[in-house]
Amino acid sequence: MNKRIKFLISALLIFAIFVSSFIIPVSSYETDVQTSTSDLLLVNLDTDTIVFSQKPDTNWYAGSLAKMMTFLLAFEMIPEPDKVSFKVEDSFIKGLPYTDGCLDVFVGQTLTAQDLMAIMLLTSGSDAAYALADLSTNNDRDAFIAAMNDRVATMGMKSTAYVSPGFNNTSAQHTTCRDVSILYKEVLKNEFYKSVMKKKSYTPSALNDPVIAEPSILDPNSPYYFRYTNDAMYSYTEDTYEELALTTTYHGQTYLFVGLLGLHQSERNVFADARKLTTWAYLNLSDVKILNTDDVVSDISVTPDWGSYKTELYPDHSALKTLPNDYDQALLKQTFEIPKSVKTPLLAGQKVGSIKITYGDEEIDSISLSVNSDEGLGMLSDFGRFSDYVFRRLTPHREESATEAPTEVPTAIAEEPTAASEASATEG
Repeated sequence: MNKRIKFLISALLIFAIFVSSFIIPVSSYETDVQTSTSDLLLVNLDTDTIVFSQKPDTNWYAGSLAKMMTFLLAFEMIPEPDKVSFKVEDSFIKGLPYTDGCLDVFVGQTLTAQDLMAIMLLTSGSDAAYALADLSTNNDRDAFIAAMNDRVATMGMKSTAYVSPGFNNTSAQHTTCRDVSILYKEVLKNEFYKSVMKKKSYTPSALNDPVIAEPSILDPNSPYYFRYTNDAMYSYTEDTYEELALTTTYHGQTYLFVGLLGLHQSERNVFADARKLTTWAYLNLSDVKILNTDDVVSDISVTPDWGSYKTELYPDHSALKTLPNDYDQALLKQTFEIPKSVKTPLLAGQKVGSIKITYGDEEIDSISLSVNSDEGLGMLSDFGRFSDYVFRRLTPHREESATEAPTEVPTAIAEEPTAASEASATEG
């Protein structure tokens, strides 16, 4: 009876996951791409635009993706990782709460912390992750795990928790697609990570043979290989579910793909989804410059003690966004949030408002607006504006005349007499 109940529960869970994977995605742009992975996120890293998302904030096992955080912390906590050594003992491996055998070939040999990092990244090796945690905190793994969770908070990862530096097959170690994207962006800033992934292999100092990247999507001999993939971190749970984070680059555009809860690990469906979604993006989306930092997008009334005047507002950063190739200009809108006036003093670069850019119902950017010059720091610095203000106050008739000036230029303008015309008139 118990076995039958367990079977029914498992079947219902798998069915629910399978059905949910075909939910219409909450995405900026429509696509007819069919995916089997439940939770998905695709981000253009050049423009920081989410172009596809499907349940990006749903919690799932972090699995081996926790090793990205282990790498970040170990790289920071271990000084000169190419010189710090770790001797691989059989007793160390047997004493681990979970082992994947990635260090078995190195038993009795000495590796550097840098070797361990490369082995962990290329093979998703948990044994190497535990070794790095021990080196980072003088064998205090609890302290290392606490540091992992502290970093989760400081990085703004809202739905992630770790209980292990390596693989952990419990819900206590969980994350979301959005949080993984935040973590992966941070990892991509590390030059050692990029160099290891670019070569897709690494030869430790204690071995003549190189360690090769294990994710099939990086292997040219695998049917799951995708040639535009730069790097990948892969995990699977109980031979049933998959987790994958990777970046691809094609024609100068780089995308970050995150997939959690991919079904049928033996078929590598999450690799297929990564390939299909990124290919769709490269074929159907383009980067569009919406605003430049030197664009005057609005102005604001500045009120020093002696009066008021207008000053220009500029965006703090350019708005380069990824949009469909055939995007509808009418759906691209800008909404301003600017106070009616601000009191001086103001410093160049000071934020005084914002602009929200939307495409359809989707917000694609929010940009602060600021002044680009000092305002109201004293009479000497404001002498030009003050003089203009006084002049306008003393000569209001000039403003009235300017207001009443004709809006159309006359079609014929009488020519003033020249010296030649005056002479001919005299002779006549």
